[in-house]
Amino acid sequence: MNTEEAKGSRKNSSPFSHPIFRPPCADLPLQNPQRGLCDACGFAPSDQLNLSRIWARILRSYSFASPKVDCGRAKAAMSRQWFIIVFSVLHVICILLIDDIATARQASKTLTRFHDPVIVNTSLLRELPTRETARYRLYSAHQGVLSPIPFQFDERDDTGEIVFPGKDDTGDFTFDDDDELVFMAKDLGDRIPPSLLPGKRNGAFEIEVTDPVNESQGWAYLLHFSESPPPLSPVTYATFDSEANQARALFYTMDYFPGWNFFTAMRIHAIAGGTGENILNRMKLRIQPTFSLGLTTWSPLFTEQDMTVKIDGVKNGHVRAIRRVRQSLDLGRYLPSIPNGTTYTYFYFSSFITPSKFKIPWLVLKLLREFRFTGVSDFRQNAIGMKYWDAPNSQGLTFTGSHETNVNTKEDHDWYVVSGKAGTHLQAFIIPEEWKQWGIVRGTVFLDDDLALQGDGPEDEPGTHAAGYSLLNMANIREPGEYDMTMAVIVLSHPYSPGDEKEPLAMLKQPLVPNVQRIP
Repeated sequence: MNTEEAKGSRKNSSPFSHPIFRPPCADLPLQNPQRGLCDACGFAPSDQLNLSRIWARILRSYSFASPKVDCGRAKAAMSRQWFIIVFSVLHVICILLIDDIATARQASKTLTRFHDPVIVNTSLLRELPTRETARYRLYSAHQGVLSPIPFQFDERDDTGEIVFPGKDDTGDFTFDDDDELVFMAKDLGDRIPPSLLPGKRNGAFEIEVTDPVNESQGWAYLLHFSESPPPLSPVTYATFDSEANQARALFYTMDYFPGWNFFTAMRIHAIAGGTGENILNRMKLRIQPTFSLGLTTWSPLFTEQDMTVKIDGVKNGHVRAIRRVRQSLDLGRYLPSIPNGTTYTYFYFSSFITPSKFKIPWLVLKLLREFRFTGVSDFRQNAIGMKYWDAPNSQGLTFTGSHETNVNTKEDHDWYVVSGKAGTHLQAFIIPEEWKQWGIVRGTVFLDDDLALQGDGPEDEPGTHAAGYSLLNMANIREPGEYDMTMAVIVLSHPYSPGDEKEPLAMLKQPLVPNVQRIP
């Protein structure tokens, strides 16, 4: 190799010719050809290549070997060269930071919660351009494509009660800090950069939703349009028909007995792994308090038909249907009614949830000596062959009609599952933490007898095939007051396997956490 070839070889093998010193967008087409700039770094292509030229110039001029160079001029040259080196390194860092920021704005959805609603308090939406709900749209992204998803705004008053729209209202209103934006976790998508959002919007929020159990995440985008907003999602997940006393959702249909607050039919749809046939005779309640009245005691027996119920509100939205009733248990002329308060039922696509308040007045607690409570789902004959699970009876119990099953009835548990060819559903019962500390137990009720005769109300079929809860040791309640309880039914779209209860229970005990950030 001659001298010139050696020089050329050393020049071409410069470490600064490595691709790491080229901007990451140097080989990409321009995103804004009219401006001649790159969106990723903000420089023209010619500027992007200046870094490589600077490094080449440094290498050509930089030398420690020449003894003939004047010391003052050498020091000045060295200062200039170090300035260029530092400037170039900072330029590289800036480009890499820009690339990191662009990458950070994109992330794939990792959240796997399926049944959960996401409820965003509107106090988090203060920076939106308007509080009129009519022109908002909610989107999620999958593989860079935005699609509208179902959502609704629900209004609450200063006491937390739902404000139900009038008969002819559109459902739109001006929200304040007490209201709710509601959508489903399963509809969340990926995180995307703002450049992929519609340009005609005049306000935008990124809603990041986190699972507190495993820190997985998903995203949605709430946009406002000052005029001509795009179409809403055509999907409606659940409705309540007041005339038919029926809730219809994507996964199920539930019928109420006219004039009361208990179910008389449950159908799990084919989309959720069911057959669509009714598996329920009715829901049953048996409440028997024992009161001390001087020298005697009084033990009245109340059923689901002794509850005084008044329906005073129904709302149908795209995500959930809401039904509100006011109910009380009439104990007679001389005693207050129990429980006494408002009960809501929220119907979602795969579940319905009934949070309720149980009021125990001071006088009732003072006179109470014993309290028996049983609530069950009494199934039809087609329950034969279905199987029951709960935490104390994890081996499973099969409905056979033979009444020969060994059941653990007195160990506390908060869920059970019934699964078979007609479908699978989980029922959860959440009680106050104080009750558990006082020794109150949610016991297992499993009844399976083809020959049982019932004298407690009309039945379509003989026999008893039922599952539910009892409340044991209720006389241990130490303080009067108002206590929160929650009943929930979640339809599972496949036959039950051990562990399937974890996600529905997380929905009730560890709800998803939304975080809202305004997008400029």
